[in-house]
Amino acid sequence: MWGEVARHHGVKHWRKARKTHKRIEQVAKNPGFFRNLPALPNAAKLIRFVLKAVGEYSILSSPLQSRVDQSAEEKTDWLQHHLRKNAPTAIIYDHNKEKYACQSDGTPNILIDDYETNIELWRARGGIGILYKDSEVDAALVELQRALSGQTEPRAVDNAVLSGVNKPQGYYTSRDVLNYIKGIHKEYHLEEPILKHKTWQLKQVPVDKLKTPEKYDQDDPYRRLIDLDWNHIRNISIDDIESKPIVATSTGWVLDGNHRVTAARARGLNYIPAYVPYSKPQINS
Repeated sequence: MWGEVARHHGVKHWRKARKTHKRIEQVAKNPGFFRNLPALPNAAKLIRFVLKAVGEYSILSSPLQSRVDQSAEEKTDWLQHHLRKNAPTAIIYDHNKEKYACQSDGTPNILIDDYETNIELWRARGGIGILYKDSEVDAALVELQRALSGQTEPRAVDNAVLSGVNKPQGYYTSRDVLNYIKGIHKEYHLEEPILKHKTWQLKQVPVDKLKTPEKYDQDDPYRRLIDLDWNHIRNISIDDIESKPIVATSTGWVLDGNHRVTAARARGLNYIPAYVPYSKPQINS
């Protein structure tokens, strides 16, 4: 996908594509983008190896946050066209892939993915993850064979539980929240979405409802490009998550705390403390 975005914009690397327009209408949102993507040169080799080794496989894909139905439908069309002879057993669309890292009895599942964050989260939840580069398919196949033969040990799962789920709520001004963020980051450039809401509320929010910028900013309304630091994420403790609430919009986009949210996902936490815009409760008549 990323190579196709770069080619569309006439640049050597997809990261430079975001700089080619004052406000990019990202390529991946255009109708037909996913449906018309070319297959990777070594994809068939990978599929044949998997089928020969285990006889079946499933597809686990993340749809666009802002085009869930469109992207899922186009990806399904692509799969039905390109894999009609070797169809997957199941096709699952989910932003939080790590939920499928283990089976109900604790048996680890294997994920082959080209995005490091997906692999790290998968491993953190007890699954076996293989980071894939199509140009290095043989190395991936060797790693896959090791996993299938039991030579790869899954990482131990951290079953820590966030203890503050029932903490009392609090209310804060936009300036309070902005000063809080600037106390963590000396430079912060998203003041406008903070100041547009007069009152903010501190509460526990579901982790699976939060949205963080991905590898490419095609989904992020604030056009950010964030490289997650996994050395930092692994060192984020439960106390860090509990004592430093994140900041998120009412629609779930994280304005501050992407690393803490990712750490919470890696630990399998259901809730995380967050400052969110206050909205008056609806009264049913």
